[in-house]
Amino acid sequence: MSDIALEQGLGLGLDLQGHEEAEQMFLDAFNSDRLHHAWLVTGPRGIGKAALAHKMARFLMHNPPEANAGPSLFGDVLEKTPAESLNTDPYSGINKVITAGGHGDIVVIERTPDEKTGKMKAEIGVNNVRVLQNFFAKTSTEGGWRVAIVDSADEMNRNAANALLKSLEEPPKNALLILLAHAPGKLLPTITSRCRQMRLSPLPDQAVTAILSKQHPELSPDEVAGYAILSEGSPGYALKLVENQGLELYIQILENLAAMPWMNVPLAHKLADSLSLKKDEQKYVLFGELLTRFISRLTRHVAHLDQGGPSDASPVRPVLTGELELMAEMGRRISLDQWVDLWEKVSHKMGLINLDRKQVILNILTLLNQSLK
Repeated sequence: MSDIALEQGLGLGLDLQGHEEAEQMFLDAFNSDRLHHAWLVTGPRGIGKAALAHKMARFLMHNPPEANAGPSLFGDVLEKTPAESLNTDPYSGINKVITAGGHGDIVVIERTPDEKTGKMKAEIGVNNVRVLQNFFAKTSTEGGWRVAIVDSADEMNRNAANALLKSLEEPPKNALLILLAHAPGKLLPTITSRCRQMRLSPLPDQAVTAILSKQHPELSPDEVAGYAILSEGSPGYALKLVENQGLELYIQILENLAAMPWMNVPLAHKLADSLSLKKDEQKYVLFGELLTRFISRLTRHVAHLDQGGPSDASPVRPVLTGELELMAEMGRRISLDQWVDLWEKVSHKMGLINLDRKQVILNILTLLNQSLK
């Protein structure tokens, strides 16, 4: 899935945290019998969009259409009993089937591996969307709702998007389409306009901290706090950082930056060597993400200082002791415009493929060092 599961052992969508407002929006629509046939769930990567979509699907599987309405003993029509939350019993028979991936009324459309290379395709193609169309053409296996989740819709190519549009224009009865999008601006306006939109915001540090503490009790409180800050409200990204020792990598990056403009060559080579092997691909990508994230944090902190803000009231929370002081010192050497330019250059270099990774890292560190002289 595009969003990392925030649950362990129970299944995606059974322990969602931090998106109560979005849950209530969906619940209100359900209880008022105004459940839109298509929902567009947007927000940054890793904040729980997939978990929310699966929670919505699990809820509908437990609440089939008009299940709570019907004639009473005396023939009058009973009012529908409003549902109080989207929560369902994690150990119900329905949830066990869903968690095992065997429920016939839920389908997930996502990128698939290339049959020739075995690598994940860059896009969701029209053949993937045809699976969704065939799914909606059939009747429900359980006699209730049918739910399709597209994860993520902004990864569809043009042909796939046009095919999806037909399903949006002619929605089948008792069917729900949930589109997830990290960058909704990439979607066709005709798709966006046919969906009810649900924007998810980054979670507060406390919520991310709670998730990390639950998933990784071996982490110290300082480590949990550091990962929560670096995640910028994305529990999925925080878990990714933990799995790849992201905090240790961030410390290495700052150690190299702290030596500039007198670059510590052995330290730079040590960092580059640790990320140059094929097995280190995820950590190599994280290097670029964490470095650009540091530059973004630096610009926010320095802009705050330039506006006369006190250093102890910075909008940037430090991950490490002395980090804000390092940012202030580096911010005095070159202008914020130059830092923005460096951010763009680093992003560009990290986006180049089929290059020697060690050399890319050394080139980036050298670029920063020369710029700070």
